Amino acid sequence: MNLYGLGDFVDPGSLARGLIYATQEASYIDEHEPGYIAAETGGSHGEVYYQQISYAWDGAFTYFSGECSCPVGYNCKHCVSATLLALDFVPRDLTTASQISHNSSKWRKDLSDLMRIQGEGSEPIALGLTYLAPRAIISGIPAWKQNGTARLEICAMRKGKRDNWIKTGISLSTLRNGAGDETYDPAQLKAVREFVTACDMVPFTNTVHRETLYLTWNQSSMIAEYLKKCLAAGVVLLDATRKKPVIVDPDPAVPVVSLMQTDTSLKIVADLEHPRITPEFLMVGQPKQLVVWDDAALCLAFIEPFPSKEWGFLKDREVDVPTQDLAEFERDFLPALKNRDIRTRNYEPPPEPTPHLCLTLISSGETVPIVDAIWEWVYEDRDRRDTYNLHSPIRGWRDYDLEEEILADVVPIVEELCPQMVDGQLLERTTVMGKNVLSLGELTAALRERAVEVLDETPGYRRASEIQVDVDVAESRDWLDLRMKVVVDGQQVELHEVLYPLIAGAEYIFIGGSYLDLKSPDLDKLRGLIKEARLLDDQRRTSLRVPKIRASWWQELLDLGIVHTAYNNWLATVRNITEPEPAVVPTTLNATLRAYQEEGFAWLSQLRDAGLGGVLADDMGLGKTIQVLSMILRDRERNPGSPWLVVAPTSVVGNWVAEAARFAPSLKVVGVDKTQRIRGQSLAEEVAGADVVVTSYTLLRLEADDYRELGVTGLVLDEAQNVKNPRSKGFAVAASLGAPTVFAVTGTPIENNLGELWAMFALAAPGLLGMPDKFNDAFRKPIEKAAASRADNPQARELMARLRRRIGPFLLRRTKESVQLDLPPKQEQILRVELKGAHKRMYEVQLEKERQRVLGLEDEDRIEILSALTRLRQLAIDPRLSDEDSSAPRSKMDELMPLLDNLVAEGHSALVFSQFTRFLKMVAAQLDAAGIPYLYLDGATTGRAKLIERFTRGEAPVFLISLKAGGTGLNLTMADYAIVTDPWWNPAAEEQAVDRAHRIGQTRPVHVYRLVSAGTIEEKVVALQEQKRRLLGVISDDAAVASTKLSAAELRALLS
Repeated sequence: MNLYGLGDFVDPGSLARGLIYATQEASYIDEHEPGYIAAETGGSHGEVYYQQISYAWDGAFTYFSGECSCPVGYNCKHCVSATLLALDFVPRDLTTASQISHNSSKWRKDLSDLMRIQGEGSEPIALGLTYLAPRAIISGIPAWKQNGTARLEICAMRKGKRDNWIKTGISLSTLRNGAGDETYDPAQLKAVREFVTACDMVPFTNTVHRETLYLTWNQSSMIAEYLKKCLAAGVVLLDATRKKPVIVDPDPAVPVVSLMQTDTSLKIVADLEHPRITPEFLMVGQPKQLVVWDDAALCLAFIEPFPSKEWGFLKDREVDVPTQDLAEFERDFLPALKNRDIRTRNYEPPPEPTPHLCLTLISSGETVPIVDAIWEWVYEDRDRRDTYNLHSPIRGWRDYDLEEEILADVVPIVEELCPQMVDGQLLERTTVMGKNVLSLGELTAALRERAVEVLDETPGYRRASEIQVDVDVAESRDWLDLRMKVVVDGQQVELHEVLYPLIAGAEYIFIGGSYLDLKSPDLDKLRGLIKEARLLDDQRRTSLRVPKIRASWWQELLDLGIVHTAYNNWLATVRNITEPEPAVVPTTLNATLRAYQEEGFAWLSQLRDAGLGGVLADDMGLGKTIQVLSMILRDRERNPGSPWLVVAPTSVVGNWVAEAARFAPSLKVVGVDKTQRIRGQSLAEEVAGADVVVTSYTLLRLEADDYRELGVTGLVLDEAQNVKNPRSKGFAVAASLGAPTVFAVTGTPIENNLGELWAMFALAAPGLLGMPDKFNDAFRKPIEKAAASRADNPQARELMARLRRRIGPFLLRRTKESVQLDLPPKQEQILRVELKGAHKRMYEVQLEKERQRVLGLEDEDRIEILSALTRLRQLAIDPRLSDEDSSAPRSKMDELMPLLDNLVAEGHSALVFSQFTRFLKMVAAQLDAAGIPYLYLDGATTGRAKLIERFTRGEAPVFLISLKAGGTGLNLTMADYAIVTDPWWNPAAEEQAVDRAHRIGQTRPVHVYRLVSAGTIEEKVVALQEQKRRLLGVISDDAAVASTKLSAAELRALLS
C-alpha cells in the first residue's frame, strides 16, 4: 500500500493506522493551502494532537514532512490522517485501499500538469524579525556591551487570506527542503533558500506553530551578503512583532577605535559610527555583520567593513590609561597606534619629532683597543628623547623618508673612512679593533660636520716616542713567572697588555692614550724570547705564568741562557706538586663515599693543596656534586677565609644548596638566585659569612663586578660546558674572577670539538694548553683533519696521546662502566619507523625541494642549509610539524602511542624526549585523548621541583620533556623507560637526558628506545652521532676523532 506515494515518506505501520484514522474522520483541518496543512487529530485515549504538514504534489507526493505534538513527533499516523482528509483522498472502503496508487487518479496528475503550464508561483515571501534589545544593567557601561540577554530571531512569513502577513503555512526549513515552488516568487524563494543555507539553520527552535532561526551568534560570515540578496529579490523584511516593515538604513555602521580624553585618563574604546543608531543596539553574527536597534520602528544597518581584531578586543574591555602614565603611552604605544585606523575624538596627540643619526663609540679593549660602534636614530623635542636601533622594525615616531636622506649623505663618508662599518648598508653595531681605531678620529670629525651626534667615550691615540724592556724570572707559590717590564713614554705597561699582540705579529699596541709600533727594533728581543720559549699567557696575570708541571717548557727557557741559575730549584717544587700528602675525608661529611668518589675527593684535594685546578668529567650520575662538596668541606676546615663560589645553571642552583645542606651541614651555604635590585641588598651583604656561595651563570654575567669583589678562594663551574666558548661573556667573567683554584665540573667535557676542551682548561689550568691558535695548529686541526678522512693515522694517534699526557694530571674522568656501580642494566634499542603512504610522499617531495634549494651553496650559507635540514627533520617526525592542516598518516605518532599504552598498562613509567616542543604538545594531546596522565616540562616551564616530586610520587606514568630542558637538574629514577622521539646532532645531549633515569638510585633495568624514521635524514643524524661519540677518545682511549664543524658540502651530504 503506497497511497499516492505517501509510503515513500511514512513507515507502513503509520500509513495503515493513519488510513484508519482518516476513514474515522479523526482529524479536523484548521487550515489548508497548497503545500501546507494545519490540523488537529484526536488520539486513542482522548488526547488532541496538533499537526503542521508541508508537502509537494506532482500527481503523487514528491515531498512530505509532517510535525506533530504526539510522542512520535514526525511523519506519524496523525499526519497521514490529516493529509488524506485535507486532500479528500480517503477511500470509501479499506478493502480497496491497497489498490490505490499514484497512477489511479489520472485527472489529478493532468490538472497538476496544467497548473504548471499556467506559470510558476508568484506569492511574496517575508522574513520576520523578532528583536529583544539589550538592557543597561551595569551603570557606566554602554547597553550594547551588556547584551547577554539580547537576541535577534528570524522566521519565514507569507500573505494570508486577508492579505496580512502570517507565520502559518510556511517555514524556513520547508522552503529550504524544496517546498513552495508552485506558490512563491522564484527569485525570492531562491534568495531565501541561499540565505537559510548560508546560516546553516543552527540553532533552531521548533514548535508545531512556528520555526525560528537565531541570528545573534550565528557563526556564518555570509549573513549580510545573503540578506542583501534577499532584499534585492524583493523579500520583505518585517518586524514580526509590530507586523511593520523593518527600516533598512542605507548608511553602513562603521566599527572604529577611538581615543577619548577625560579628566583622569585617556580611554581607548571600541565604537560604532552611524548617524542614526541608538545606544541600545545589538550586533548580529560572528563576525559581526548587522546592527539592529529600535527607534519607534525596528531598524537595521549593515556593518562595513568587518570589525578588526583590535575592535573585537576592545568591544569587551576598554583600555584606560591614567593621566600620570600618558607620557609613557605617547612614547611607547601611540606611534604604533597612529599607523592604524584610530579616531582621536577630543584627544590631541603631541607633535612628531624629527630624526637625527647618533654614533656611540665605547672603548672596551686593553692590549688591543676594541671600540664598539653603535648607530641609533634619535627623535627628540623639548620634552622627550626616543632612540631606535638603526634597523629596528618598530615604527614609532619614524620618518623613513628623512632617515633615508640622512643615510644617503652619511654612508659614503663612513664607507670611505671606516669600511668595516658598512656591508651593503650601514651596520647597526660594529666592533672596530686594532689599528682601525686610528681612523675613528677623522670619521667623527666628518660626521659632526653633517649634524650626526657623536658620543665618543674612547681615548685619543698618539704615537709613543720611547720604549724600554727588561726581563727577569721569579718563583711564586704555584707558578714560575717570567716577569717582563715594558716602559712606554715613562709609563710602565703590564705584560698582558703587550703579550698577545707580540705573539700574533700585530703592528701596534695601544697603551692608554698612546700606541706603540711593534715593528721597532727595541722589541725584537722580547718578541724572540716569547716565540722561542713557546710560552703562552693568561690575561689575568701581570707576567707570563706557566704551570710548574710544564717542566719541558721551563727547561727550554733555561737553555736559552737568559734566566738566572738561582731559579733552577723550581724542580723540587714540581716534585712537591706531583707527590702530595694523602687527603682524608672530613668526619663532618654526612655521607659515606663510594671508593671511586673517595678517589675523586682525594684528587680534587691534592690539586687544591697545590693551588691548582682541574676538570672533573665523571659520567652523569656518578656523584660529582658530593665529591666537590667533600673537597670544599676539607678545605674550609684547613683554610677558613673568603668563600668558595659555585656557578651552575639556574635550574640546579637550588639542588646545590639542598645537597650541601644534606651532606655538609656544617657549611654555611648561600644560594643567590636574584639580582641586587630584587634582593634589596648588595651581594657582599647577601653572602656575608658564607662558606660557599652558589649562583647561576646568568647572575654571574649580570653582576660580574660584585662577584669579582668577593675575592673568592676557589671557583667551581658546574655544567662547565656553559663556558665552553672562549669568546663568550660567561667565559670572560669566569676568567676575570681571579680565583686561585678553578674546577670545571661536567659530564660532557667535549660536545662538539677540541676547542671546548681548550676553553675548560684555560679556566681550570691557565696556560696548560697554551694560546688557542697554537693549540689549534698543534693539536686540533691535525687530529680532526685526520679523523675526517676515516683512515688510520699514526700521527693523529700520537698527537692524541701527547694531548692526554699533557692534560692527564688535571683531568679526572670515570664512566659508569669503569667504576662498577652495580646499576641495573641499560638496554638501548633503535626502533625504525617506516613512513606511511602520504607521509612518505610528502617527505620525498620536500627532500627534493631542499636538495634543489641548497644546490651550489657555499660554506657561508651554512645557516640556510641547516634550516633546510631542520625542515626535513620536522617532516620526518610528523607531517603536521610542516603543515598543520595535513591529513597524512602520522607514522611516528602511530608507533609511539601504542608503545606508551602498553608501558602504562604494564605499570611502567616513561620519559619522552623531543627536540621540538610542538611535537611534545601533539603527544600531550594524544595522551589527553587516550586518558593517560602525564607531566610536561620545557624551557619555559616553572616549578620544576614540584613536577619532579609529582612524578616521583607516581601521579603520572608519562613525563614529556624537551631535550634541552631535560639536560640538567633532574633526578627521575622513578622512570624505567626513556623514549627519544627524534635524534639530535649532539649525542651528549641525548645521553644526558636519558641518564636522568639511569643513575644512582635506580633499581630497575632502564630501557631506552630511539625512534628513527627509516629512509630519512634521521638515519644520517644517527650516523653523525657515532662520529661525535668518538671525539671523547681524546680523553679516554685511542678511538678515532671526528671533525664536528661541518662544511656546506658535508651538510649537503645529509640531503643525499
